[in-house]
Formats: sequence, C-alpha cells, structure tokens
Amino acid sequence: MSVRRRLVPEVIQSSAMDCGPAALKALMEGFGLPVSYGRLREACQTDVDGTSITTLEEVANRLGLTCEEIVIPRDHLFVEEAGALPAVVVVRHANGETHFVVVWSVHGPFVQIMDPAVGRRWIRRRELIEQLYVHALPVPAEEWREWAGSDEFIKPLRRQLEDVGVLPAPLIETALADPGWTALGALDAATRMVTAIVRSQGLARGDEAAAVIKRFAEAAVAQLDGAHDALAIPTEYWSVRPSESDADGVPQVMLSGAVMVRALGRGEAATESLSPELTAALRELPPRPLRELLDLLRRDGLGAPMVLASVVAFAAAIPLLEALVFRGLIDMGSVLGLPIERFTAVMALAVMMVVGLGLKLPVAWSVAGLGRALEVRLRSAFYEKIPRLGDRYFRSRLVSDMAERSHSVHELRILPELGERFLSASTRMALTTAGIIWLDPAGAAFAVVAALLCVGLPLIFHPLLSEQALRVRAHLGGLSHFYLDALLGLAPIRAHGAGRAVRREHEALVVEWGRSALSLQRSAVLVEGALTAAGFALGVGLILMHVGRGANGSTLLLVYWVLSLPTLGTELAVVSRQYPSLRSVLLRLLEPLSAPDGEAEARAGAADGVGAREPKPNAEPSHDHPAASKGMSIRFDDVSVRAAGLEILEDVNLEIPAGQHVAVVGPSGAGKSTFVGLMLGWHWPAQGTIHVDGHVLEGETFAAVRRASAWVDPSVQVWARPLLENLRYGGARETALGPTLEAAGLIEVLEQLPDGLQTDLGEGGGLVSGGEGQRVRLGRALLREDNRLVLLDEPFRGLDRSQRSVLLRRARTWWSDSTLVCVTHDMHETAAFDRVLVIEEGRIVEDGSPGSLSSDPNSRYRALLDAERAVGSSMWSGENWRRVRLEDGTLHEDNRGDADGLEPEEAR
Repeated sequence: MSVRRRLVPEVIQSSAMDCGPAALKALMEGFGLPVSYGRLREACQTDVDGTSITTLEEVANRLGLTCEEIVIPRDHLFVEEAGALPAVVVVRHANGETHFVVVWSVHGPFVQIMDPAVGRRWIRRRELIEQLYVHALPVPAEEWREWAGSDEFIKPLRRQLEDVGVLPAPLIETALADPGWTALGALDAATRMVTAIVRSQGLARGDEAAAVIKRFAEAAVAQLDGAHDALAIPTEYWSVRPSESDADGVPQVMLSGAVMVRALGRGEAATESLSPELTAALRELPPRPLRELLDLLRRDGLGAPMVLASVVAFAAAIPLLEALVFRGLIDMGSVLGLPIERFTAVMALAVMMVVGLGLKLPVAWSVAGLGRALEVRLRSAFYEKIPRLGDRYFRSRLVSDMAERSHSVHELRILPELGERFLSASTRMALTTAGIIWLDPAGAAFAVVAALLCVGLPLIFHPLLSEQALRVRAHLGGLSHFYLDALLGLAPIRAHGAGRAVRREHEALVVEWGRSALSLQRSAVLVEGALTAAGFALGVGLILMHVGRGANGSTLLLVYWVLSLPTLGTELAVVSRQYPSLRSVLLRLLEPLSAPDGEAEARAGAADGVGAREPKPNAEPSHDHPAASKGMSIRFDDVSVRAAGLEILEDVNLEIPAGQHVAVVGPSGAGKSTFVGLMLGWHWPAQGTIHVDGHVLEGETFAAVRRASAWVDPSVQVWARPLLENLRYGGARETALGPTLEAAGLIEVLEQLPDGLQTDLGEGGGLVSGGEGQRVRLGRALLREDNRLVLLDEPFRGLDRSQRSVLLRRARTWWSDSTLVCVTHDMHETAAFDRVLVIEEGRIVEDGSPGSLSSDPNSRYRALLDAERAVGSSMWSGENWRRVRLEDGTLHEDNRGDADGLEPEEAR
C-alpha cells in the first residue's frame, strides 16, 4: 500500500452532479496524485460517465491509481483485515438519491469521510452504516464460495468473532469443511446478529456468544439445506441468500452489500489510452496563486512594489528606534548636560516621530493603488478569457457559479494591504528579536524560540485554515445559484407549489455554509488564542530569567520588547486567517483563467479554401436578396460522439454536397441536435473526422466555418437590447432592413412594438412571445453576410403550422445557394427538401430523397409521415376537444365541428 495522507483532501463539488469527479480527485490526491478538478468535470461531461462508480474505477486506474470495484458486507468496511479503505463509497440520502463519498480511515468509533457536498467530516460508524447504499446482485454460488473461502472474507470474519470473545478457529474450520456456500453464509449472518446483540448488552462476550453463534449457524444451515422459506436468522443480517438458478441452470445466490471502489495504491498511468480531457486532468499543474499574482504585477513592472516594500520595512523599524530613544531619555540627565544637547535630542525624537507618521499616508495610498491595479488586472484577464473559453466549459458549469467568481474579485483588492501588514509585522518581529538578543545575550535561544513560535504557529495551521476557507467559499458559490434559479424559475416554482422544496434545499445549503463558517472562525480563534498564550508564557519566562541574572538596567525596555512579540504574532495570525479566504477566491478565479482556450478560438484566423468568399469589386449590392454564395461541402467519416460516457452519435458516414438542402428528422433524443452541434463545435468527435471543402474541421478551418455560417435555434440568446441591436448582433451587414423584416415575418411584430426598432426586448426576449423571439433569431441570421452554411434546429418553434411553412419556404429561397441543414418535426415540410436523413438512437438509419423514402412502405420515413397524418386526422380532429382561439389578446370559443388541422400550439 502506498503512503497516503493522514487527512483526506477536501474537494467541494460545484454542482449536484459533480460528486463523482470531486470524490475521485480527493482519493487520488490523498495518494499524492494531483489531478485537475475542472478537467475531470469536463471529462465526465463528455468522455466518461461521472455518475457511474464503475467508470470512476476505470478512470482512476487509467490515471495511475490502482483501484478495484467491490461489493462487500457493510460491516466489513470498518474491519482493517478486509483492506477496504480508503474507498469511494455509494451512500443514499434521505430523499432517496445516491451520492459518492470518500471513506478514508477509521479511528475507534469514528470514521473520517470526505463528502463532496460538505467537505471532511468525522461521523460515527453506525451513522455511516445507515447511510450506505445496499446493492443486491445475483452471483454464481460456486464463485461466491470460492471468494468466501479466501482471506478476503475469512480474515474479517475471524476478527468479528474475536471482537465478541469467541475462539474463531473451530467455527471457521467447520464452515470451511462444507463445500457449499450455506455454512459460511450462515456463520457470517449468525456472527453479525450476535455482534449486534452483544453491543446492545443482550448477551455476554465469550462462551455465551459462541454458543449462540454455533446454534443459530447450525439451525440456518439445516433450514437452507431443507429449503425452508423462514430462516432462524433475520434477513437483515444476511449478506448472501439463496436465489433462483440462472437460465443455464447454474445455482445462484443473492449477494448484498456496500458498493465501493477501494484504492490499492499508486500504479502506472495509461497515458497512451487517455482521452484529451483526462490527459489534461493529469498534466495540468496545480494552481500557484502567489506566482500568478507576481506575474500580474510583473507586467506593470516590479520597481514600484519593490520601493514600496523597502519603505514599509523602513517604517516598521521606526517604532524600535523610538523605543531606544525613549529609553535614552531616562538617562538623558546624566549623559547630556548642556541644554542645547537635550534640545537636540528632543528634536531628533520629534523628527523621527514625524517621519514615522508621514510615511503612513503615502504607504497607505500606494497600497490602496496597488490593490486597485490588481483588481483591474484580474478583471481584465477574466473578461478577456471568457470569449476564448469553449462552449463545453460553460455547459459543464453553473452560470451563477461563474457570476460569483467574477463578483468576488473585489475582495482581492485588500491582498496588497495584507502583504504590507505581513511585511511590517515580520520586519518588526525580526528587529525586536535582534533587540532582545542585544539586551540579553544569555537569553538569545529563548528569544529565538519565542519568535519562531509566533511566526511558525500560524504557518503550521495555515493549510487547515486554507482548506476550511475554501470550503466556506465553495458553499457560498453553491448558495448563489439558488438566488438566480429562484428568479429565473419563479413562475414554474409557484405553479407547481415547489416553494417549500426549494426553501428546504436552500436551508440545507445555508446550514452547511453556517457550519463551515463557524468551524473556520473556531479554528482561527483557537490559533490566535494558543499563539497569544504561548507567546506571553515565553515572554514572562524570558523576563524572569533576565531579572534573575541581576541585569536590571534594561529591564523596562526588555519587558516592552518581549511583550510585543505576542502582539506581533497575533498580527501575523490575523493575516494568516484572512489570507486563506482570499486565496480561495483567487483559486476559483484562476480556474477559468488557466483553462485551455476553445479549439476554434485557440487557432482563430483565416482558412484556406473555407469561409466567406470575397465580393466582386464591381458587384452591386442587392437590397432584395443577399449576394449569392456557393455552399460548403461536408463529409463525416466514421464520426461518433460521446457525452457522459454514452454514445449519442455512432458511426456517422455521410457526405453533403455544396448547396444541398437536407432535412433531419427522427424522434426526440435521437441525436439530431448533436448532429448539428458537430458543425458548430458544441460537440467534438470522440472518433472519426469531419471535412469541410476537403479540410479537416479543426483550428483555423473551424473558425472560418463559423464566420460563414448562420444558426437559428430556440437556445440562441435574445438580448435585453432594442430590436435593431438584436438583429444586427453577430456581425450583420449594413443594409436595408425592409426585405429582412418581411422575410422573417417581423413586420407585424414591429407594428405592435411601442418604440419600433428601438423597443427593448427584455432579458432573454421576455417582452416578446416565443414565436416572436424565433422570428427575431431568424432575422438576425438573414442579416449575416455570405452564409455558406445554414443550420436550422427547430427554427420556428412556438409558431403555428401555416407560419412555419411560410417562414421555412422564405428561408430556403433566401439561402437557395447555401448548404442548408434543417432539424424539424414537421414531416410534411420535408417533402420539398433535396434530401432527408432519419436519425434514431444515434444512428442514421435512412438517407435519401423524400420521394423515394415515402414510396417505400417499410421505410422509417414513411412511418413517421403516416404517424403525423394519423395524429392530425384522428386525434386533433376528434370531438373530445374544446377549441379556444387566442387572437389579439382575446380568447374566442371555436364552435366548429372540426379542428381544421389545428395543432397543440393552436388548439388551446
């Protein structure tokens, strides 16, 4: 077993789905294998399933930590002979949801665990056993008997027998003599039952417990061999029970126990088989916040900070010089006889005090300026980084969490002030110690020990305070999303009566945040109290030693300097208490700053043969239609896409000629949007390649494809800006808006807006309807220049059938020369396309022209067409519907006998 840390590292999950990567990071770093939490989270969003304990075992082994997934009896978890710890264990919360925790070590009745939701905890064994998720699975009886006969089962069983004062050898030898599984299974159950009775003081240890175990084990074996349904030992004490044979007639037993991945030690990382995300998780260096700060300051030059540090050190020496001068005033009468000499000494003291006071104002002003410069630097770096981060980064993180990181930057403004206080206190500590040694050379060792204690004690407890501060900050970040989510989802929360549930979840987080904050303050106060007590104790001892040696002339000054050591130590302790909180803020900010740029942004630039064509010099711009541009040819070669370890698209082989219009249909969840997302960069192939105009879709080619593409999707953001700005967002060309407004169906929308094109549309387009928002998105895409690739994903959701037909026809006419891919559920509209793709369960099951596919009665496309017609003719036209029309804000009862083809969007 490799050497591991005594305390399990704390890693707080960023969201409810991140307990897997958080637990894995804690487990690996406990064995000295640092991994990036952010990269692990991204890998769990794409390449692997972070919610599967089997996947966690595979990932840990590939990253260099030898692990094994096992199911063992719950009570074996705490038995040292079982070798189960440390491990990632599955527990079940009170609400029924499963959760990963790291069980690190056992200390008497307490267990050290790391819960990604709350951090490191010490809980009692019984509490953890009650939380463990018990999994039951059938296994061949012969295989279980083979495992039960090994040391992995026998050693924990022997230890449990010894714990109740029973001689284990006779019972175990008798059970091992039975070639079947019943004897060992019954002995294990009887031992577990008697152990519980002994702990509740129902039986005495020793012979009495041994007699009960033997009796019940023999009775259980007899009942099992006789196929009795009722067993002498209650069911909850059995870890293995009889089960039906499998289909091949092989005898089975039902094994139940705790599910875990135990760590066996460090191994070799399989770097050649790692995905890019896992490789980044392993190779990314741990953050070094102080080095990053120095790099930021170095950009503005280190001259000013160095001068400021020198001034702070000089100002820190002035109080000591003043003390020496004041001490000299006591002997001034005997040393300085002339009035002019005494006047000169007093003036020198006054000048020294004025200089000391005069330095404080420029130092404070310079430190404040340095703090403002640091904040500006960090904010600038953060805002410059955001556009370069890939979409995958944001999809794996809460928006509220990112907002909290940005908002907390203002707290870092006081970092230079903390540095100034630390430098000043350290300088005074060093000079004071030197002064004490000068006054009392015999007590030099004692003075050095006192100084080292005052400095070292805060440093010793710094990791603990930093860990607790990061826990507080993580909980605060988790709390922030409740405020945003409550505001965004206020209507559905009230509609579904979910207010109490939201408050309960919020309260649970508040309680954990309060506990972690109280724990941090408790630790800080204890450190400061211990420092003060130790410092004063050493100081008093030093003074008594000095007085005992009969050196009374300098006692007053020595007392002053000695008693100032604990005060200076307390100042250092306060700084060390504040720094961890700021360090956690800085670490959370550095995480996105150190994240790799998105692939497109990292290599943005012009591409050869791909992108928008240059306009002809003599071409006249048209106000009725955009300039014609040839579409892109796209080829997929054995492309597969994974998300959370699942195959979303599999073995896609497809070629789309330039200028072809393709409709993509299929049931919900089939992978249609993922197919479109591949061309936008929302997903990257886990295998295979995509070619555009003969170039691999990556780097500069990808950036150029994006610049020459139009995308219409309900998820495209509508900004809280005027309609005109929304339409021109994204690099729209300066041209007449009339044709665009008419093609996008925005003329009637514009007539209803109070301020026309200058009407603010609200956050997310909240001041317009869903269908109007879709028309805004379409208008924005129509205004983009030279779109060689057009991607429409449910582009007209929220509009009725007639409007969808009209807008789709206009869009296809507008982009007649471009390559167009349209994802739709309107089967009847696909008949006019050049080509139709049918996607089901991540595979393209049909590919052809609408005419040929619809004429085949066995095709999936024909089945989807027939289903749409059946729904329209039988369901929506039925007599059991009450038909209400909403027109111009007024509801009208429709008393006609049929629905006239109304769809759910219309018949409301």
